[in-house]
Amino acid sequence: MYFQNLNQIVESLATDESTKNDPIQRVFVFDGRHLTANVGIVRDSGNALHTQTHHDEILVIIDGDVDFRVGDEVKRVSQGDLVYIPQDTLHGPILEEGQRFAALSVFAPYFDRSKNNIVWDRDSA
Repeated sequence: MYFQNLNQIVESLATDESTKNDPIQRVFVFDGRHLTANVGIVRDSGNALHTQTHHDEILVIIDGDVDFRVGDEVKRVSQGDLVYIPQDTLHGPILEEGQRFAALSVFAPYFDRSKNNIVWDRDSA
């Protein structure tokens, strides 16, 4: 498909089965030769910090008003904000009880889901 509606994706709450146990659940929406796009949804507070060692990432915030960490910097983000995350940089939303978060992520290069591309901070502690 060439067209998707972000609001419908977030409202459907249908996430990829392979991400059901991750702090950030994902719906993969586009795969190109050189990039991948998905919608990430976080519904629970806790540690969602992570790195992608081989991918740069651009986020477009769809829903939420939360703190977001990139490296050592933390900033409040909300709908419409853009976030750039260089490869191998610890990042993620920081949710308090009752908050939720959704963002469109665009990864480059292509995000091969058969590989373990994400290192979760909670797993390395």
